[in-house]
Formats: sequence, C-alpha cells, structure tokens
Amino acid sequence: MQDDDEEEILDNEEDGDNDNESWDTVGVTSSLKKEKDSSSGSSFLKSVEDATRTVEWAVKDSIREGGWSSTELEAEVQREDSCWRLYSNELKKAVTMVEQNLVERDEEARLVVLGLISGENILLVGPPGTGKSVLGRRLSTLAGGPFFSLLLTKFTTPEELFGPLSLQALEQDIYQRCTSGYLPESSVGFLDEIFKAHSAILNTLLGILNEGVYAGKQCPIRCVIGASNELPESEELDALYDRFLIRKEVLPVSDEGLVTLLGLPTPGRSPCDHIESKEEVNECDMVFSEGLDQVVEALSEAANSVVMGDDACALLRDLRTFLRQELDLEISDRRLVQACRLLKISAASHGRTRVDPIDCMLLQHVAWRLPEQRQAIQEWLWDHLTPTSVTVQALSAMHLLLDGLYKEAVGLVRTTGGDVAGTAGGRAADVTSIQSLRIEAVQVCERFQNLSNKLARHEELLQNMNHLWLHPDEARAAQQLLVSKSKMVSMQVTNILTQAKCLEVALSSSSDVLASPPNEMRLSVLEQLWGSGGDDIPNFTESELLMGMKEAKAKFDTETFRRWKREYKKFKKLAKNNE
Repeated sequence: MQDDDEEEILDNEEDGDNDNESWDTVGVTSSLKKEKDSSSGSSFLKSVEDATRTVEWAVKDSIREGGWSSTELEAEVQREDSCWRLYSNELKKAVTMVEQNLVERDEEARLVVLGLISGENILLVGPPGTGKSVLGRRLSTLAGGPFFSLLLTKFTTPEELFGPLSLQALEQDIYQRCTSGYLPESSVGFLDEIFKAHSAILNTLLGILNEGVYAGKQCPIRCVIGASNELPESEELDALYDRFLIRKEVLPVSDEGLVTLLGLPTPGRSPCDHIESKEEVNECDMVFSEGLDQVVEALSEAANSVVMGDDACALLRDLRTFLRQELDLEISDRRLVQACRLLKISAASHGRTRVDPIDCMLLQHVAWRLPEQRQAIQEWLWDHLTPTSVTVQALSAMHLLLDGLYKEAVGLVRTTGGDVAGTAGGRAADVTSIQSLRIEAVQVCERFQNLSNKLARHEELLQNMNHLWLHPDEARAAQQLLVSKSKMVSMQVTNILTQAKCLEVALSSSSDVLASPPNEMRLSVLEQLWGSGGDDIPNFTESELLMGMKEAKAKFDTETFRRWKREYKKFKKLAKNNE
C-alpha cells in the first residue's frame, strides 16, 4: 500500500514536470504547490507507517504477555505435593526392578507397574515362555504381599481358585471358604490361560476383578494379571475380557534381542525372583520408602484433582467413533470411564494437574480387542493428539472470516471518518457496528490465544519427554512426528491470533488502548494491516506441503502456487530445525 502510494506521488511529480516546461510565474507556483503536496503526502505516509508499526508492536507484546511459559509447567511439576517430585525416582526404580535381566520387556514392565499403582487389571497375550509369569511374580514383590498363581483349565474348580470350604463353618451351617493362600487373600494374582474360566467360577471371579469383592467382603488384592495364548471366542467370556483394562501383546524376543538375552550372566533372573530370607524380602521390597500404600493413596488423591479437559474428552469421544466406524469395535462406557481414570493417574504421576495429549498415547493399550488393531489405533492417536479444536479447513474458514471482518471494518471506518467511540461525529449506528466487530475480534483472540497456549504446553512436553509409562522408542518416534506437526499448527494459529488482535487494537479507542491509531489515520492503518497480513496465513494441509514443486504447480493457480512456495520454504525450514 505504501509503495503504491509513493509510486503514485512520483508519477504525479513526473507528470507535473512534463506539463510545465515554461518557467512563467504560474508554472513556478504550480510546481512549488506540487512539491509541498508531495512532501505533505510523504509525511502522512510516514505517520501511517509509524502508527501501523505501533499497533503491530502492541499486538506482539499483548500476545507475549498472554502466552504460556515453560516456567508454568516447571512450577506445576515441582510443587511441594507433586507426585513426580515425591515418587518419580521410586516409580522408575520399580520399573527397572520388574524388567531386570529381561530383554524387550520394557513396555510390559511399565504397564504392569502402572496397573499396580492404578489398581487396574492387565492382560498379557502371547505364547508360553515369554516372561509373563515372571512379570507377575516380580510385581507381587513390589506389592509386598502374597502372590497367587494358577493355570486355569476347563476342569478348574472353585476350590483351586478361592480356597476349600471350611468344614468348621459348615458344622455351623455357614457356607464359607478358607481363602488364606488363595486369590481373595493375595496382593497380586496371576491367572494363566484366563479364558479357560468356566461358568462355575466366572461370576465370582468377575466380582473380584471389577470391585475387588469376594463373598461380600473387600479383598486386599491390588491387581490381577491375566495371561493367555489366545483370545476369547465365546460371548460369555466378553465380560471377563472387558475387566482387563490394560492389554499388551507379548511376543518372543527378536533375533537381535535373543543374542542380548543369551549373553546376560543370569538371563531372565533377578535377585528378587527367589526370596529365601527375610533380609532379601526387605531389600527387594524397599523400592517404595514410605510403602506402596502411601504411593497409591497419594496418586489416587492427586488424580481426583486432575482436570480432564474438553480436548481430552473429545479425543475419547472421537476414538470411540473411529473404533465403531473403522474397526467395527464397540468399547463399553465402563471401559471409557476406567480409561479416563488411568489417564488421570498418568498425569498425576508426572506431577501435572491436567491430562495432556501425551497421556492419551496410553489408549493404544486400552482400546483394542485384537492385537493387530493396536497399530491402527496408535496411528489414529498420533494423527489426533495435537491439541487443536479446529481442523485445517476450519483454520481456512477463520482466515476468510477475518477477511470479511476487515472489509466490513474498513467500510464502517471510512463512513465514520475513523471515529470508533462516537466522540468525533460518527453515527451511533455505525459506531455500534464497529464495536460489535471489535467484540467479535476479541472473541477470536481469546479462543486462539487459549489454543496457542495449549500448543506451547504440548510442544514443551514433547521436546522434554520423560514419560514413565511410554517405551523410550515410542516416545522418540512421537516426538519426531508430533513436534513438527504442532509447530506447523501453532504457526497458523499465531497468524490468525495476530490478525484478530490487530483488528481489535485498530478498532479500539485511544482511551481503551494506547496503541490505537488516531482517527485520521485509522482507515489507512486498517488497510495496511489487512493488505500485509492476509497472505501470511498458511492455508495448506500437511500433505500439500509435502508435495513436489511440479505437482504443486500443476495443482494450483499462479497466485496460490506463489503462496504455496512461501509456505513450502517455511515448512522445510521447520522440518530441518527439528531433525
């Protein structure tokens, strides 16, 4: 806008020189007048440029002041009652103890410890000899109580699982079992071939798994690990299958892992696997200095205060829709509620007060029914974890909305002569319309400032990922994929926020906002802001930015291709910075 005006002034000066070749008095007077007008025009343009720059600086300061800082997360995580500050080292030590001298069982170790502290049951699916029972036995050592293990068959009787009938009680006509040493009195239970359970024991077993209750009394059991070589086929076992919130397929070690395993001094063995003395029990049971009960209670209390935000709730809703439509899989309401609780425990264990997208990665171990579905669920989660409540199409629509607001604002400001407060002769109806546009811009600012802050928090958590319950390889893969995606969305959100904020300031009176332009310059400032900012907002999907130059040139018209090239360079630079 400024360059066009300056070129027009220069053109006028050249025209004046050509039309006034004689040096008579009239010609000299006319020439001097044009030089004065040119000087006055340049001065006005300079003032408009300064006023525009003042608005832009004020907008940047406002966005920065309202922005999220990593110090907020640091203060949140390191507060006095933070479970991360109090128990993170002990939880890491617990995972290390469970996976000691096991190979390629890091993820399984993390999940069984998570199940223990959250009170959720775990299902391990895989062939015999893959370390499933070892995980269960080591978990019972952590729990510090009796361990019960049983291989179920179709002939398993209730006595084998819940204990024999008490003859002494029968003499008094009381039906009661001696449960000492059996599942109801154990701290951790390991049930191999869990889906061999039959109707004689199924209902009682469901009560223990779901409510932790046997014969109307609360059991001390913390969690049950179920193991199976196969998945249930009959519908009567669906309820049992649903009681295991966390599910993990356990595969034999890879060829590379086998070399590592065989090279260990004591493959698959840990000092805590075979307890022979009281001293050994104390040594292996001292992972939690204040006792497991204290850790579980603290985490449970902290989880009660963890916020499950709208984005996390919407993610669970959309995941259920995806499972239903794409995988023909129904997930029960009970399971979703338990999953929500698990995510809160995950957030609390990291000292955070809200469920963040990285916690939702755990849903890949909750939502599948068949092991092969896990990969599809994981990919869906990665595509939807970036915390944005708007799609690329919605961002484009918002850009068009702002364009419309700017056009309407320019027309109204032109009508009122720059008066936005009704103090300089502007019609009341026009001033009211201007204030309505300003309020609409404020609402856009609030929405996108909040979204920008969520993205900033998300990026910080990804870039400094130290997640207790995710396998390090998966954490790194998610980091590489999601950081660049988050930065790209953040760039779009920031541009829209900047545009909306500029409109808000430009339509504010000087009594409300010091950076507001003077009435006589307001129209020119608006035109400069609108003209310079519109093309800076990216309007391309990630797949479009990954296209080659020839493909893009064939797909887009000349103007769109020019904008695409600009965003393509930004995208490539961003990707390079994240390598």
